[in-house]
Formats: sequence, structure tokens, C-alpha cells
Amino acid sequence: MKASPAPGKPGKTLLDDTLVLVMSEFGRSWASRSSNGTYNLPDDHHPYTSVMFAGGNVAANRQVGTYTTRGLGVPVDIIEETGQTQKRVPRSAGVVTTALRIMGMETHHFFIPGGYGEVVGLRKG
Repeated sequence: MKASPAPGKPGKTLLDDTLVLVMSEFGRSWASRSSNGTYNLPDDHHPYTSVMFAGGNVAANRQVGTYTTRGLGVPVDIIEETGQTQKRVPRSAGVVTTALRIMGMETHHFFIPGGYGEVVGLRKG
């Protein structure tokens, strides 16, 4: 996409107009892996997530969140529904909110189970 010119937009690429997300709706901790590489804890699902944002309107192409050996994730700055910033582990609902805002959409037009929360620093100016 980065190598393909955007039609009718000199100097821009398809990646400039495309939001790319790579994520999972649930996480598993590395601690639950057995020696043969399979997962041995069937209830090792949790609402935290890790996601990679890239492309159009993303200020910094980067991964947000990760998993610790305890499977709890790593806190990042989140703008909550109240407008206050809080440091917490990102959840899938926050990824949806962040993606919508990056695309210039207002989240109050959508019902997002789990609430809202935008990851700080991903949206361009």
C-alpha cells in the first residue's frame, strides 16, 4: 500500500488513506502455554488486548499494549468517556473507539460494549 499511489492525490499513497489494525478480541498469557506450545488453561481469556495501528491519520505507527507473564497487559494512557486521562490496560472497546476517532467519526453515534476510551497519542493532530 505504501508503494501504490493514491488515485487523484499526488504525493499520497494508499496507506495514507487506509487505517490498518492488527488485533485480537481477547488475549492469552504466555504463562498458559505448555512445553509443546499449546494452551492448557481453557479459561485464560481476558478482555485486554494488544493492537498495531498504522496508516492514514495515525500519528505514530506502533503497537499498543502487550501481555506480561501474568497475562494482565501493560497500562497505557487512555482518554476516558469523562475526558479525563487515566493509565490502564487497553481493552477491545478502547481499540474500537480509537479507530473510530482516527477515521474522524464521533463515538457517541455508536454503542460500544465495554465503554469508550481512546488511546492517547495515536490520532494525528
